[in-house]
Amino acid sequence: MLILYIILGLSLQFFEVSGFQALPSSLYGGDYYYQMGSVNHILSGGNPFESSSMIGGIPGYLPLYGILCAGFCKLFGLDAFNGMIYFSLVIFALSSLIWFNAFKKIFKNEWVSVIGVVLANGISIYPILKYTEFTKQIMIPLFILALYLTFTSKKPLNYAFLGMIYGLLAISHTVAFVGATLTIATFIIYELYKKYNSDKIKGIKSYLIENWKNLSTFGIFGASISMLYWYKPIFVYKLSSFYDRTHMDTLDVGDQSIQLAFVKNSFFNYFLNFNSPIGTFTSLLVIYGTLSLVFKRNSDEYRKNFIKLFGLSSVISTFCYFITEPLLKMNFIPTYMSSFYITSAILLISLYSISLIYETLKNKINNRLNNDSNLYENRYMIFGVIFILLTTNTLYSFVEKPNNDQWLHLAYLEIPECYNSLENYLEKNTDENDVILSSKMLSSVVNSVSGRKVMVNHWAQQNDPYMDLSQRDIDAAIIFYGNDTPKKLELIKKYNVSYLYWDYYWINLEYGIDKNGNIANIRDPLLAYSNEYVKNKLKENNVSSIEMNTWVNPGVRSENVRKFDLIIISPKNYPRSDKTVDISSNFYLNILKSPENYRNSIKPWKEDLNPYLEEVWNYSIDGQEIAVLYKIQVE
Repeated sequence: MLILYIILGLSLQFFEVSGFQALPSSLYGGDYYYQMGSVNHILSGGNPFESSSMIGGIPGYLPLYGILCAGFCKLFGLDAFNGMIYFSLVIFALSSLIWFNAFKKIFKNEWVSVIGVVLANGISIYPILKYTEFTKQIMIPLFILALYLTFTSKKPLNYAFLGMIYGLLAISHTVAFVGATLTIATFIIYELYKKYNSDKIKGIKSYLIENWKNLSTFGIFGASISMLYWYKPIFVYKLSSFYDRTHMDTLDVGDQSIQLAFVKNSFFNYFLNFNSPIGTFTSLLVIYGTLSLVFKRNSDEYRKNFIKLFGLSSVISTFCYFITEPLLKMNFIPTYMSSFYITSAILLISLYSISLIYETLKNKINNRLNNDSNLYENRYMIFGVIFILLTTNTLYSFVEKPNNDQWLHLAYLEIPECYNSLENYLEKNTDENDVILSSKMLSSVVNSVSGRKVMVNHWAQQNDPYMDLSQRDIDAAIIFYGNDTPKKLELIKKYNVSYLYWDYYWINLEYGIDKNGNIANIRDPLLAYSNEYVKNKLKENNVSSIEMNTWVNPGVRSENVRKFDLIIISPKNYPRSDKTVDISSNFYLNILKSPENYRNSIKPWKEDLNPYLEEVWNYSIDGQEIAVLYKIQVE
């Protein structure tokens, strides 16, 4: 059944991804494309433990997925795009095997394990093209397996395995690593409590004496691997961040009403989800399993206690914001924590229910009918039907995905040829540490297709709280729109900027402008947190700005997400003529058709920068340049 499921899943996924022309994501600031930039960065020879997009930063997307995917690309001679979509097939097969073995170790039942694989690793969640989902489907089951081994067998080898997985989680996903830390702490505290409860005087001391080798082994492996990422944040940056990353574009659990609403929604989602057949099925299993864990006794107390402890630690990890928010004014992103740990705990409880049902049927057959073979076959048929129904459900979801996923249709559209041409030029003529300046979303595109460094970027993907992204945005605004040429040259040298990239989407990716020339909506312009320093700096350099209380991440605008006082670089900085022109949806076509109506439309920065720019590459349509790369010549 497991082999059949893997073959079926691989066949369907191969049929889907082999038709992809692009990633199922927005090219301009999309998560998958930033991940592609990370893979390109490694393929170009970049250090995976440094930022893939900015010199001197830490990885925004933690590098384990990128390292493995880049290795897969090298092994099979693939570029980053093809490597990502076909590496997803490897993830599916490997995840199915890991989940199966973890469940088999815990429940000692192959039928329960193969049903667990379908519940944990549904075909419909693929393709997986990013480090978060990779962590959930590969690293979390490995962590559960390693944790269970140490819980049931106190061997140094098991603790070495747990330490390795724990360390790898640190370079796989920060939230998953924090959750693993709290989970391991919960298990150790439980074992200390057991020893203390048995002998209040010598209990804890005896536990440490008995387990010091195991704990040391775990610590050596875990600390040495985790420091690949955590060395800089702890010892260089002292965990001192430049901006509030945890509230920037996630659920604002600093708000008490949102805190309580998240608890309520989580309860209904996991325990009382009767909105679909699969939701009803799993909710009934969770209710029965929870009651059984609390009230029912059985022979395997290790398994029972493990699931109870893992469930408790998942709750602690997810809802610890009730403590961290008032004390530290931060949280560990409970939405992500829940998807990693509470979802896994719910899965274990569901399979615990199924294992109890299996054992009940087995005992009744043994006791009543002396191992009648037909009844055994009926028992297998029951679980076979469950497997088939669950597989059918995930297949149906996979087939229906194009109707439910707003981004999937983009995968069948080719990436604009200008970006393929740009990638080829940058690969052949630039170094992986050359820095390119552009607008934020165009910078994201440049980094995605080439892995080259940029000066500014979409904040959400940059994901580096130890880098002053506000200052970078303001400095970029001064370079583009300021009136102090020596200052511009100074900033270009400061950030080691070698190139400037422009294409005809520049303005449209920062602002939507209506036919009257007014701002229709704000997309992703240069911005900074509001303070007097920023205001004075922009005023000194004659850069126009807008003050606004709004969201930092343009892709996450919800009343459950915190707003901030921001200073946004205004479109009034674009040098444009006073002629009355139509700049509605065809704004850029109008530029191409009637460039005389627009002053410096192809160079939307102040003219004093032009003498330092040398055009080294362009992409044209019908003789009109729509994308240009300039080499910046600064002595």
